[in-house]
Order: sequence, then C-alpha cells, then structure tokens
Amino acid sequence: MGARYILALVLMIGVMIGWSLIFGNRFVPEQNDPSITEQIAPSDTPEGAELEKKEEDSTDSDLLITPQESPDDPEVHVKTTIYDITFNEKLAIAKQWKLVEKNEKGDLRFLDRSDIAKDVPLNLIPETALNCLALRFGNTNLQIDFVGAKWQADKPQGIQLSDTQQEGTLTFTTTIGKQLKVAKQLTFYNDSYTVDLALTFENVSDASEPLRIGGNEEWNGYELRWGPGINADLLVHEKKRNKRDGFDKNAEGAKTYIGEGKPTKKLKDENASANALWAGISSKYFSALMIPDPQLKATYTLDTAKVNETTNMLVAAPTETAVLTVPLFKLSAQQKQTHAFRLYIGPKDDALLKSITAPNAPENSIHLSKIIDFGFFSPVAWAMLWVVNGLHNIFRNYGIAIILMTALVKVISFPLTRKAHVSMKKMSDLQPQLTELREKYRDDPQKLNKATMRIYKENGVNPLGGCIPWLPQLPIFLALYALLRSAVELRGAPFLFWIDDLSAPDTLFKLPFTIPLIFIEIDSIRFLPLLNGLTAWLQQKFVGGMSATPTTSNTQAKIMQFLPLIFVFMFYNWASGFVLYWLCNSVFTVAQQQIQTKFFHDGETDKQENTPRRKQN
Repeated sequence: MGARYILALVLMIGVMIGWSLIFGNRFVPEQNDPSITEQIAPSDTPEGAELEKKEEDSTDSDLLITPQESPDDPEVHVKTTIYDITFNEKLAIAKQWKLVEKNEKGDLRFLDRSDIAKDVPLNLIPETALNCLALRFGNTNLQIDFVGAKWQADKPQGIQLSDTQQEGTLTFTTTIGKQLKVAKQLTFYNDSYTVDLALTFENVSDASEPLRIGGNEEWNGYELRWGPGINADLLVHEKKRNKRDGFDKNAEGAKTYIGEGKPTKKLKDENASANALWAGISSKYFSALMIPDPQLKATYTLDTAKVNETTNMLVAAPTETAVLTVPLFKLSAQQKQTHAFRLYIGPKDDALLKSITAPNAPENSIHLSKIIDFGFFSPVAWAMLWVVNGLHNIFRNYGIAIILMTALVKVISFPLTRKAHVSMKKMSDLQPQLTELREKYRDDPQKLNKATMRIYKENGVNPLGGCIPWLPQLPIFLALYALLRSAVELRGAPFLFWIDDLSAPDTLFKLPFTIPLIFIEIDSIRFLPLLNGLTAWLQQKFVGGMSATPTTSNTQAKIMQFLPLIFVFMFYNWASGFVLYWLCNSVFTVAQQQIQTKFFHDGETDKQENTPRRKQN
C-alpha cells in the first residue's frame, strides 16, 4: 500500500468521520422558536411582561384548547396484512401504527430491533404523540367547544381486512357546539401503506349567518396535525448505550415539499404561504406523510413543543409536529363540505413512494420519494441503489448485490487506480536522483525546488499524480456510505448464516459482559469487522511492501501498521452491509494490484519513449 494511497485512504476516512460528527449524534432538543411555534390566541399580557410569565401563559392556553387523553378512553383497532392500528375513539387520533407486513418467509418484515424479543412489530407512533390525525381550529371559541366534544366510531368493534375483504372504512363523528358536525372517514386497503382520509364539515343549524370555519385570518381555517415525533428505529446496542449510531439529523423530523427545491423543515418567509404538496414527519427509514387535495390550497407550518427530555433517544424529532393548514371557509345552514387527504405511513421505499398520487388529482406529480435523502452525493447514491436493486432482482440477496456492486465500482475505477499506480512507480524510480539533488542543494532550497521540478518535467511525472486519481473516488465512497446505512431496502435484509440484517452490525454471539472503550462498547463478537481487520493486514503484506516507496515517512509507516486495528474498532458497530463493502473492496484491491503488476507491468514501460522494460529483480 503506497504512501499516497494511505494518505488518500485516511483522507476519505477523515471526511467520513467529520461528516458524521458535523451532522451526526445531536440529541439535544431544539429550543422553541417563536417564529414557528403556533400562536393560539391574542395575548392580553403587557408588551413588557417577563419571558417566564409569557411562557407559562402560553402553556396554560395550549392546555385549555388541546383535547386531553385518559387511560379509560375506548380504543378501536384496524388490522390488515400491512399494519395494525390503534385509535383513541374519544379523540379520533391514531395511538399506535404497527407495521405487520410479512416477508417471503412469513416473518414480520419490520421488527422493533431495540427489543430483545425478535417478533415485536415496529410501531411508528410514540406514546407521547397526541397529534396523529388531530384537528385544531383557527377559531379559538370553536376550538374550546371542540375540546369538550367526544368522537364516536361507527365500528367500535374495529375492522380486520383479509383477502376476502380488501377494503374497509372507519368513520368518527362528533358535534361541536350546536352548529358544526364533523366526520373523519378513513378508508383502509389490505395491501397498501396508504389510507384515504375524508373530512366532512356540516352546518347543522338553521342560522341565517354562515358558520366560519377559521379564525380572523384568511389562511387560518383548521389544521390537520401529525406528531410530535416518530419512533426512532433503534438497534439493541444503541438502546443499551442510549446513543444512536450513524444518525443523520437532516434525514429526520418534520418535512414539507412545495413543488420546488428540496423537502424542508422550515419554509422561508417568502414561501410561507405556498401550497404544500405534502407534509409529515420521518425517521431514518420510515415516514408518516399527509397529502392534501391540491384544491384545498393547504399550507405547512412547523409546531414545536417541549417534551420529556428522557424520550429524546427513543423518539426522532420529539419536539416537532407537522401541520397542514386549510384556509378559512364558510358553511351556510345545512351545508356541508368534504375535504380529501391521503396518508402514507410506512417505509421510505422509492418504488412505493413513486406510485402514490394526490387525492382527486392523480395527474399531479407530488414527488413523494424526495423524502429519501442520501445527502450531498445523492445522484451517485441513487445510481448505486438502482444497480443494487437490479442485482437483487437477479440473485435475490442484497449481500451478493453489494459484493457485485463493489466489484463493478473497482472495474469502473480501474483506469484511475492504474494511473495512480504508474505515478507511484515513476516516483519510486526517481528517488535516487532526488536524493542526489537534496544532498547537492541542501543549503539552497530555491535551487533544489527548481532542479526537482525540472526532473519531474523531463520524466513526465506529476508529483501529485499518485493522489489525484483517488479523489474522484471520494464521491463514490461517501455515496456508498450514505446508501448502505440509509436505504430501507437493506433494513432487515439477510446475507448468509448469522448476518440477518445488512443495516445492523453482525453478531456472531453475545458476550456475558461489556468491554467499555473510548468510542465503543463491545458486548458481542462481530465477525465481519475482525475479518476486515485481518484482510487489511494481509493487504499490507501483499500490496504494501510491493508499492511502498523510499519516501514513506515513519509516521506513514506507523499509520500503516495500526490501520488494520483502527479499522476493527472503527467498523465494529457499523452496518454489516458497509463493512461487507469495505471488506470486498480490500480483497478486490489486492487482486487489482496483482493484475496490474503481473499483466500490465505498470510503471516499468514508457510507451511514449518506447524504452525497454527494466528487468524485474
């Protein structure tokens, strides 16, 4: 392994670690931002009141207009082949949303990986979330009446769909005050992650004055909310350490998309009134998204609220609630309006998301798959995901797909690596002359520099030629890193034997004790990181000595000696899919170096000058 190769490798690792540190484990809850926190009603507090008093008044007001849950509230259950949902009947909100889809073997596809029991389905709604499908009215008086209202389900016994019943509806109804009747009708489909929601508002009075559904502002009609937070997809060792690995804060939390740019958590002021194509909240692999009928002209706001800080690790974005606001509208006596929404609660799977359209507007493209974010090098990651999925369709194993993709990347990058190898060989051949120059001009650095550059020019050598060809591979490396730790296709995807989840570390067997180290805690024996370290050591033996140059410094030599051990600890708790890629990359690098030396004789023949190849020692 040449010195420049080592420097390029360390550079890539440094960028990767720096990327994780900058955008990584940040679990401190965000402070409430007055500009994005919902304002319920005008305050009578003098302008110069203390901030503490203002915050207390805001909290009390929020409690007055927010329906409160009770342990005795009746529940309604909906079961399909895709999910198992629990509704609070009195509040007409979703309390649990468990994914119970089965894989080809008949096992649950999405499990709660933080639970020791291996048959617990993943639930996407946190216990503290009271806004999942909750309504809130912009008219404060109407909202206060709404708090005292109780919903009733037309099927309190629940619904269970099957192959003989592919579709079913559940309707919650309530009357607010003496004028407004509201119905929530949810339509469920047996083999789909989508749910259609129809909100019907009816003025049941004979009053001559139309009923205003909204506050004093034109935009403030009513809100459809989801949150706060979504359950994080934790691994057992993450829950045990109370720390998530490979966490990308930008991929989690509330998001909306207005048809341009990227999905965002907070809209800029100039886009605050833009119509939202969809809004919701997402974790690393899953999302709960609300899609309004475009004719509603719904807008998005982000509501933040303080929660129990102990839930931060268990819940992604625990302070954030996604809010869709429908503008004010009026209902004459005995008039009704129905507003359509579509819900998607499930994995961030590109194929599934692309097939979803807006209600009543199937021709409108809503770009739901934009909720998937692979970071700065997304185009490269998307291309690689397309390759991996194609290989999986052939071999039916994502582990084999990763191995073949790694081989494909090595083949594509072969011209670059060969060029770097040639450059290092030429630099090695020039070392005797450069050593003579350093002795000759030891007291004149300026002449030494000119003479050195003259030799480089005469021999057609670029001093950075051994490193520059590796730089184009940096986007490939970072894209693979993002892909292999973020693509839901790899979550729960088995490889061979005990490697049953390529998005989680492999566990050969559990230790009866824990070894605490500075950066990691070792409570299991993981085979792939150990094998990767052994492979890195063998790579040094077979390739390092062959490509080392006389200019290799003591520091670089020490890095080379400790690099295999560093790899073991660095990759110990990483996703096995990424460690498998790195392992295969090391093996293919050894093979590539052997092929270059044996068949191409790189660095030993100058084709431009047609000089004879030197005899090998």
